[in-house]
Formats: sequence, C-alpha cells, structure tokens
Amino acid sequence: MKWQDQTHQTHSFLDEVVSSSYDILQSEREAQWKDINKKKSEFSEVFESNDPVGQNDENPLDAAVNTLRLAEDVILRNPEYRDTLDSRNMEYGPESLVWNSESKLWQPNPAVKLSPPAGLKNPFLDETKFPKQDVKNEDGTITKGVPRDFRLRTVIGMLYKDRHDKFGEISKLRNMLVARDQELREYQNLFAKEKELKEQLDEELSKTSVELEGVKADLELEKKERVAEQQAAEEKQRLSDQRIVTLEEEKVKIEKRMEEERDSLMLQHKEEVAALRDEIREADATGYKRGIDEMISKQQGGEINGESEDDAVNPFLPTEDGPPVLSQSQLILATQASEIGELGVPSTIARIDFKAGMMLIPLGLERGVQQGNVFTLWKEKRKAARIRVQSSRQGFSLAYILPKFGSPKDLRPGDNVHVVPEVEETL
Repeated sequence: MKWQDQTHQTHSFLDEVVSSSYDILQSEREAQWKDINKKKSEFSEVFESNDPVGQNDENPLDAAVNTLRLAEDVILRNPEYRDTLDSRNMEYGPESLVWNSESKLWQPNPAVKLSPPAGLKNPFLDETKFPKQDVKNEDGTITKGVPRDFRLRTVIGMLYKDRHDKFGEISKLRNMLVARDQELREYQNLFAKEKELKEQLDEELSKTSVELEGVKADLELEKKERVAEQQAAEEKQRLSDQRIVTLEEEKVKIEKRMEEERDSLMLQHKEEVAALRDEIREADATGYKRGIDEMISKQQGGEINGESEDDAVNPFLPTEDGPPVLSQSQLILATQASEIGELGVPSTIARIDFKAGMMLIPLGLERGVQQGNVFTLWKEKRKAARIRVQSSRQGFSLAYILPKFGSPKDLRPGDNVHVVPEVEETL
C-alpha cells in the first residue's frame, strides 16, 4: 500500500508538472504564436530597411514594435496564463502540500502560506535546515524535510517566472532600440538639412566674394583717412601725457611737503604729551608720598623726616627678576583654572589707551578678576606694566596703568603677556 501511494503521488506530480508546463507555454495557441512570429519578421524588415523618415513623420519602427507588443500581450496577459504562472511560481517548503488519498492529488496545506521565491537562488540549499526527509533530532524534535518533488516544483516555478521576465526584458530592449533609432533618424534629417544649407551658403559666398572686391577699395580709402585721424589723436594724447607727468611731479612734491609738516607736528605733539605725562607722574608720586608720610605721622604721633622721591615707599616696585616659569602641565592647569593663581596666566593686550592711561585685557569675572585687583604684566623677560582693575565683566576687565613701573609705552594691542597677581603691601 505504501508503495502504491508513493507511485500515485509521483504520477500525480508528473501529470501536474506536464499540464502546467503546457499551460505556461500556451502550446494550443498556434494562431497567436504564428501572428507573433509574423510581427517579429515585420519588425526586423523595418529595422533592416532603415528608410529615411521626415522630421514630423511617424517612425515605422515605432509602429512595428507596438504591433508586436500587442500580439505578445494576447498570450502574456491572458488570464489563464497569468493565473497558472502566479500559482506555480511559489516556494514549496516543508509541509506546503498535503496528499489527498481520495482524489489522488496534491493539495495546498491551508496551514502554510506560500510565497514566491526571492530571486533564482536555491532556497533549500542548506540541507542541515531543509533535509530531503524528516529528521529526528537528539532532543526529540523533528526537522521537517523538503521532498525532491517539492524542490522540483519550486525550481520549475522559478524557470516559468524567469521565462516571463525575459519576455519583459526583450520588450524593453525593443523599446530602447526604437528610441535610439528615432534619435538616429533625427540626426539623419538634421544632417540632410545641414548639407542643403551648406550648398546654399557656398552659393551665397561666391556672390559675396564679388561684392567684397568692391568694398575693399572703399576700405583702403577709409583706412588712409582713419590713419591721419589717429596720428592727430596720438599727438594730442602725447601733449596730454606730458601735462599729466608735470602735474604728478607737482603732486608728489606737495605730498612730501605735507608729510614732513605732519611728521614735525606729530613729533612736537609726542614731546608735549611726554612732558605732560612726566609732570603727572611727578605729581602723582609727590601726592602718594605725602599721603604715606601723613599716615605714618598720624600713627606714630609725630612727624618723620622727608625722604627723597626716589626712595618713597611704593608697594608696586618690582620684586622679581623674571616671569614665573610654568611647565606644560602647570600651563594647562593655569589656563583652565576658574581663578588666576599666584603663578599667573598667559594672556594678551586687547586694547590700550596711553592718553587715558587705561588698558583692556581678556580676563574677567569668569577667571575671578575683581575690582581693585593688582596685576603685573610681563612681556618676554621684562616687567612691562602694573595695572589696577577698575571694573570687571564676563570676558574682559578694564584697568588703570599704574605709574612709575616698567615700560608700558612698549605695549601694543595683540601683544602676548604673562599676567601675575600681586598682593599690595599695606602699612
């Protein structure tokens, strides 16, 4: 009985495959296939004839390919053909079909949903996952097998679909061929028109050559007149150039004289400003010394002997011979610190106003700079200036330049300096 069932199953499968194959091939539609072959021959004849077509005329190759496509669609778009193709182009996995012993036919398993194969690759190539027969695993589970006839059904369906796709690709290639043929015919028409236009231009050129000879004589006379006018214009231009040179020389002399006068005035102004600054410093030093003397006298209950101006007590006198030397790690810590440490921090001069005695530095509240702080500015190996903060904001501080210290005149906006905090000495 088992052998008879296997025989019936095999015969049912073979009968089904043969029947489906003839349905896909549409072998009974002899008239339609003859019509398709006739349309193919007509398409080839039109293509090979390559007859010229007018600019606005219909392309006979386009008409031939449309007729051929309609003839093929009678078969390829036939519902019977499409239904057979769609139903056979499926991936028959494990238990996808069940055998009906009464009808002696294979029937789809309602519990398994069939789907078309993805591409042309064998979906059951890995026999460890898809054995040809059921395999009992060590844990007692069963790995369902994919029988050979299921595999054959799947690959035959792929061939049906691939054959159908090839028809579509051939139709697309024909359309591309017609489009390219249309372009070539347009170029042929353009070439014919260009040739005709060239012949017309050659004829007109010969006529123009005769007329050109007469124009040449007129041009020679006109040329002589223009040469005379050009010579007169060049002479006039030469005189104008000489006048311009003379004026330029006078302009240079005037500018030089004005520059000398300006330099003289600037030098005089600088000397006057320097003298005034010296007077201001002397007055500031005298007042500063006088205030200290009075404070000491009040604290000691008497008077003290006067000191020379050079020996006056000044908390801002230099006390070091060089700027603090920072290692690479110290420099990184100083740059990232929220407050300026005793070793100072590198910075720059943002702005400086010598007339007002003020300076702007890019260090503010975010670095702990407060009003009244005193800093020494080192430029290279020299103490360039000492400043007292007048006001501090986020990102910058405005400070007074304290007198009688360093050489602040040598500072310029953009100079690199090392800013070191100073503790003002108290009495």
